[in-house]
Amino acid sequence: MLNTLVSRIWTVALDTLYPLKCLGCGSLGSNICDACSFALTRLSKPTCDRCAQPEVGGICSWCRRRQPKFDRIIAPYLYVESSPIHQAIKNLKFGNLRVLAPQLAALLAQYLAKRSEKFDLIVPVPTHPRRLRSRGFNQAELLASELSQIIDFPMDSRLLIRAINSPSQLRAPSRDERWENVQGDFQSVVSAEGLRILLVDDLVTTGATMSACAAALKDAGASSVVGLAVARTP
Repeated sequence: MLNTLVSRIWTVALDTLYPLKCLGCGSLGSNICDACSFALTRLSKPTCDRCAQPEVGGICSWCRRRQPKFDRIIAPYLYVESSPIHQAIKNLKFGNLRVLAPQLAALLAQYLAKRSEKFDLIVPVPTHPRRLRSRGFNQAELLASELSQIIDFPMDSRLLIRAINSPSQLRAPSRDERWENVQGDFQSVVSAEGLRILLVDDLVTTGATMSACAAALKDAGASSVVGLAVARTP
């Protein structure tokens, strides 16, 4: 009770000193206001049926060649600089603005409510312990935890670990290099036998990280792995 009261007082104090401003229009009250949320740039068809690469119908040539281990990737938004979702993901990931996680998770929940995805467990894309110590949090786990609470569905952040701390994907310029960069980085430390996994991350660029995660989960027995991200790069 005391902890809850202190938390509320602290939240009110922060809102007074640093009121939330919409990343789109600058209006006070939320990080993305209702009007800007409605106008966010959405990821629309045609997209690759596997990796959600925009402007590609059917299965893209990269997926046909690489055969990613996930069943498919889904995402509600396109990651473009003109959209507030671009700044929101950057601020969450690199600006330590964790307050963005609940609103981004709410957008994911709204997106899922319009789809017929079937899954048994939410699993966040893990980060390596060294990177976790440096940043202080895993943005994918924050999103997965908030989503789990909103849709009242179980989340397990212990099922999958990142065993190898490969260089950041931002340093790998090509899609093939990003693919090679993360192969074997992830391990599933407990059985996932028969589970349908919803794998959550903030952003998908090539799908290489999600494929490496899906490979580990399927090695542990998962029957399907669908990747869910807030946004997909063009």
